[in-house]
Amino acid sequence: MTLERRDFIKTTATGLAFGLVKPGMANAQTSGEFEGGTGSLRLEGRLKAGMLKLKAQDFIEDKDRALIIQAKFDTVKLYGAMFSYDHDRTVFALLRDNDHSTTLVLSDTDDAKIGRLVVWNDLEVPESFRVDKDKFMDTKNLKESILDGKEKALDVIGKRKPPEFTLEELEAVFGSNPALLEFMRGKRSAHHPLPSNKLAASFCDILSTLPGSFFGLAWYGRY
Repeated sequence: MTLERRDFIKTTATGLAFGLVKPGMANAQTSGEFEGGTGSLRLEGRLKAGMLKLKAQDFIEDKDRALIIQAKFDTVKLYGAMFSYDHDRTVFALLRDNDHSTTLVLSDTDDAKIGRLVVWNDLEVPESFRVDKDKFMDTKNLKESILDGKEKALDVIGKRKPPEFTLEELEAVFGSNPALLEFMRGKRSAHHPLPSNKLAASFCDILSTLPGSFFGLAWYGRY
């Protein structure tokens, strides 16, 4: 088990181009500053259905997060990418195994209890849904939480053949791993939030419960 992490790397350069400028500009000076918060993680463990090897890379800046996960589950290659904007108020995610993918966009609406979900598999036409956040958080069943009678049209697998594992199994195997806890910046993901703020974790939970998803293992809960 190894952990590779770089946090808040900062370099400052002053007068870098001095001597390369045109005559008459010799007194000009430039300065630049680079800051970032990144982390990387490698995990390996055996689940009921097989051996999982996973590596993740993320970037966190204020309210936003980008996360990329590459994994191998026995012979199946898995990939997950997610970009979360403004504490998960809008989330873009992609799941892929071997040659097939599922892409999703989750966003808030004017009603705090209703979310918008757009999903498409491979290059198919996207489908749009409204999600009852309260119902989903109570049942953890996405299909039953779809409004407007469109639950039969929901397909979050497509041609993918994700391995069989659950978020609970991932947490049981890896949840206490020191490298994972360090990767999460000492925070636990908001899978079981207090009733007063459970809606804020709804998008996290939706993506965490998708077949073949690792997002719940590394989600950064800051609520």
